[in-house]
Amino acid sequence: MDSRQARDDLKAIRQIMNSARQASGREAGWFLILWGLIWLIGFCGSQFLRGEVSGWLWTILNTLGGLLSIWLGVRMGRQVGEPSLLWRIILMWWLALAFFAALVIWLFDLHELNQHVLVIVLTVALGYMQFGLFTHWSISVIGFVLGALAVAAAAWLPGILSLVMGFAGGGVLIGGGAWMLRVTRKEEVA
Repeated sequence: MDSRQARDDLKAIRQIMNSARQASGREAGWFLILWGLIWLIGFCGSQFLRGEVSGWLWTILNTLGGLLSIWLGVRMGRQVGEPSLLWRIILMWWLALAFFAALVIWLFDLHELNQHVLVIVLTVALGYMQFGLFTHWSISVIGFVLGALAVAAAAWLPGILSLVMGFAGGGVLIGGGAWMLRVTRKEEVA
């Protein structure tokens, strides 16, 4: 690779990052609200439902959330003129994180519900922290709060970890999404 090609590649990466930053300012709030609601229903359900029923609940919620996220991503991509590329990059980001979380659960033979919850929440928190570096600092803060909340709840409230992550974790996502929508509307008006 010569220096000219490297500069062109870096320029393309910067353009994608700028597009993602602009689009995420408009749509990130809706993603956060969507996944906050999914966490609220899913984790509260995991606290009270066990085994196969809990698995089915999460399968349905994650499928619905994935489809709605793709729809939001396509919509976001259209707004910045990159309809096919932007949502695919974001989708691949989250699929890679999900794969690594599943790999950690499998490799370390984690069977307890709290172990699954902690690995999944910490992986999602890491994803938000990293994603925020390329889009908005507030998304990184949300990721940090989710991670800290998960560790604290696992240490001090292990019997109700799923319930805490449902209400507090889902609440952080919903509240963060509502805050981002409010801030974005103010910026668009100004």
